[in-house]
This record gives sequence, structure tokens and C-alpha cells, in this order.
Amino acid sequence: MENSYSNFTISEGQFQLRDIIYPVTSTSLWAYYQDQNIILFPSVDAKTTDPQVEYEMRCVSLYHNNGFNTHCSTFAALKGKKFVWTSDTNIDEEEAGYFCVQEHECVQNGTIEILDVTSTTMTIHWSGEADVFWSEPYGSNVPFETIFTVELPTKISYALEPFQSTKTIINENTELELLNIDQFNEEVNRISASREWDQFNTVLEFRLICEGTGYNGTVVFTNGKNNHVTTMEENCPKKVCLESVNYNLKCQYEIFLFVIE
Repeated sequence: MENSYSNFTISEGQFQLRDIIYPVTSTSLWAYYQDQNIILFPSVDAKTTDPQVEYEMRCVSLYHNNGFNTHCSTFAALKGKKFVWTSDTNIDEEEAGYFCVQEHECVQNGTIEILDVTSTTMTIHWSGEADVFWSEPYGSNVPFETIFTVELPTKISYALEPFQSTKTIINENTELELLNIDQFNEEVNRISASREWDQFNTVLEFRLICEGTGYNGTVVFTNGKNNHVTTMEENCPKKVCLESVNYNLKCQYEIFLFVIE
């Protein structure tokens, strides 16, 4: 589909890797809030059936594995924003992304520009250089460029990373705080050592603070970290539910995602 972005050499819905043009086949966008900032995870896949292109080079994927902080609190505020990486990571140690055609390789530098945002979609221009390691023309620092439109997520979770802080800001009147992270992580360490993942049993305690009033909640984990039930004080003005938790304590990585409505 042609677009109105006349300063680009490709059209919306296309992906160019050096001299190969691929039609975009699928796109996705995941996001969560962290202290009122949107963390974005864009992804795009493209494929060509051109017989002139070697079979192993016919499918490409470009994605953000760990996301990047937009420093914006709404999708609408992202329109016109540019995020630039001059190397494979930026000053905040956020990755420039990953590119896959032969293997999953680092994007060496890149720019993500938000061209447009509607109530349901976002149009992204993503360009840069990535490693392919296939042949001399498609070795290291191979230029790429794509323009694609992706649907916005209908619901966004709120992230809390205890290695950074046991509190996170939901909005100007609301905070979420973990109360017993040390106790929770004792069970994480125990189960990581035993590797009996289906024996993960513990309780996470937290507090939602709304308009200066605290409301206590618990998440009960039974026989695995993916089996959990959230309960809140009955008079809590918001619905709170743990969506997921992931961790690698040896790498000082731990993230809780909550749905708050």
C-alpha cells in the first residue's frame, strides 16, 4: 500500500534489507507501564516469494526483546517521537533490537520513529543496520528499513521491578508497593535450586495506595509460579490482579505485571 511519507524510499507495508524488498506479513506491539512511562515492544515479520532471493533469505523478523522506555505516558504523545541508537545499546543500556533471517542477531544501530498514532493503531518507521552473516553483501552492518502499522494493545499492565524499587507509580493518586519481596524470593531461590517448578508455593503481599489510603492484597501461588490467585480488601476502589511474574535472581532480574482497573 502506498503511503504519504514521501521522504522514504519504501512504502508502508514493506521491509527492505539492502536490495531485497519484502512485503510485511505480520506486526505486533506489546507494552506496559512503568512509573507512568510506556515501555514498547514492537515486532514485524516479512516474507518474499521472489525466486531470485535465496530460500534462506526469504523470511525476516525484527523485534524488541526487552523493550525501551518511551518516557511518554500516552500513546498519543508518541506521535512524531524518534528513538535513536548509535550502537547496539543506548545510554540506558536498552537494546537497539534484534534481527533474524539466519540467526537472531543484534541490531547494531537504528532509529525508531513513530509516524502516526490513532485511537487503535500506530505507524512505525524503523531503520538501521543489523548483522546477517550469510554472504559478503549480507554480512555485518547490513542496512534495513521498514514502515508498518500495528494495532495498539487494548489493555496495558503495570510493571514493578523490585531490583529497582519495591514501589511503582500508577497515576498521580495511586501507588503499588510490594511488602514481602525478601520472603517471596526465598521461595524463588529454593525452587530454583531444587528445580521442582511445580512445587512453588508462597504468598506475595502488596499494598495499593489510593488517595493516601492503603489497601492490602495477596497473591497466593500454588504448585507453580503460573498458578496464582489475587485477593484484595473488599473496600479497595480498584480491581487489582497479578498477571505474571518472571525472574532470574542471579542476573538481578525480576518483574511483576499487574492489571489495575
